[in-house]
Amino acid sequence: MNDLHPERAVIGLAMAKPGIVDGLDVDVADFGTPANAAVWRVITRLRDRGEPTDPASVVAAVETTRGTDMDLNAVDALWIHQVYSEAPIAALGDRYARLVADYAARRRLGALFIRGNQMLSEVENAAEIVEILRGELDAVTRGTAAVRLVGDTIADTLDAIAQPSAAIPTPWSDLNDLIRGWRPGALYVVAARPGVGKSIVAIDAALGLAEHGYVAINSLEMPETELHGRLLANLAEVPVGRIDGRALQEADWARISRRMDILTGLRISIDDRSGISLTDVKSHARTLSRRGPVSGLVVDYLQLMEAAPGDRRPRHELIASYSRGLKVLAKEMNIPVIALSQLNRGPEQRQDKRPSLGDLRESGAIEQDADVVLLLHETNLNDDTELDVIVAKNRHGARGDFQVVRRGWYSRIDQKGWTPHRTA
Repeated sequence: MNDLHPERAVIGLAMAKPGIVDGLDVDVADFGTPANAAVWRVITRLRDRGEPTDPASVVAAVETTRGTDMDLNAVDALWIHQVYSEAPIAALGDRYARLVADYAARRRLGALFIRGNQMLSEVENAAEIVEILRGELDAVTRGTAAVRLVGDTIADTLDAIAQPSAAIPTPWSDLNDLIRGWRPGALYVVAARPGVGKSIVAIDAALGLAEHGYVAINSLEMPETELHGRLLANLAEVPVGRIDGRALQEADWARISRRMDILTGLRISIDDRSGISLTDVKSHARTLSRRGPVSGLVVDYLQLMEAAPGDRRPRHELIASYSRGLKVLAKEMNIPVIALSQLNRGPEQRQDKRPSLGDLRESGAIEQDADVVLLLHETNLNDDTELDVIVAKNRHGARGDFQVVRRGWYSRIDQKGWTPHRTA
């Protein structure tokens, strides 16, 4: 069977059984020949106006439209009546519609392969080629969007509500009380001034997420070996200073030995290249997904990401594109994305040093794209372990503050308690 036969079958059915047009998931772009596409365009326009789509009506509409659609020059009344006479039974409508869509996908794949071959000589960055082609491949496989009314899908939503939440708990129950865990498809921004504890939060979060699947960490500032040291400190409770100073004691080695099964089994992938682009971050996560389900992505940190070669947009526009791209990636892969961000010097100019959403450095788009924004604040300068976590934005519910204990020597964040304030 060639790819034109199903197209003729679908067109014939639309003329023989007008009501079937509404139920066929076929787009005009799915037709392989301009003439078939033009006739389908005529039929769907008639249907949209509530007019009949029998052969006589289609012939009349074709004659009227021929002057503005040159593709109809290959179509005449004899062709239309012949296609009508070949129409299959209505029960086969879905089968032929699927064949039309399948042949369309094959043609698009062929064009995509040709485009990919051309890009090999036009684009310098191989990762960028892979990411572009992946995006276009997703468009091919997703096909056209189906119309689904609330009544068609509300039962599925109610069933999902009756099941346990898909959100993965954070390591801090006080935070869970506010944001209900790391939700798939959501973007979380953790922001602070340098040295306050963003990376420690990221490590704790990644370890918790890794209990549920693979985790991609893009560390633009800290090399992989240093991150390994932080993971060792966290899991084995060995001071970071002794790890960095190569001064581990016998008891430290014993603690590490007892945790080796956990350490070697960590489902965490680290990309520590500096100056990576959004394309690289996406590629890392999608490549990791081939190993198994991905439970989260961590980027440390937004302002260190770089533009693709040739992209000379202002810095604030680039940061905006990064945050938007990470939000889109979270939705596409249905995973939580945790992005660390620097704050500007605004808090230092205030008497209480308390940060706010307006202090997010270089782009207000970060605030707009994020589902949740966590601001870290050192409340007691006489006690370098006390830290306030401010839930400054929460698309899923209330905002509030809670205190944690920053144990930097173990690269850990432990909680105290929380006090709600204004609601979102």
